Amino acid sequence: MATFRLYGNGCELIDDTGAKTGKEFETIYVREDTIIGTLTGGDLATTENSTNYLTSIGLSGVTLKKDDIIVAPVGQGFKSITLSSGSVICYGG
Repeated sequence: MATFRLYGNGCELIDDTGAKTGKEFETIYVREDTIIGTLTGGDLATTENSTNYLTSIGLSGVTLKKDDIIVAPVGQGFKSITLSSGSVICYGG
C-alpha cells in the first residue's frame, strides 16, 4: 500500500448532502463510496466559480471509491461541492 501526505491550509470533512459554497479546495480525498452531485470552481486568483469539474474531468455520474483522490488542475480550485452520497475530506490550497 502506498503512503502519501496531503498538503494544504487545513481541511474540512463533508459527510452530508448540503451545498458547500465559498470554499477553496485543491484536493478531495474520498472516505467511502461517494457520488458528487455538483463540483464547481475555477482560477484560485479570482472569484471565478464557473468551471463544472464533474464534466471537465469526467466525474459526472461516477461513483468514486474509497481512497480515491481528486486534484484540481494547477492554479485552479474547487469552490463549491454538493455530495449526493458518501463522505469526503477536502484540503485547502
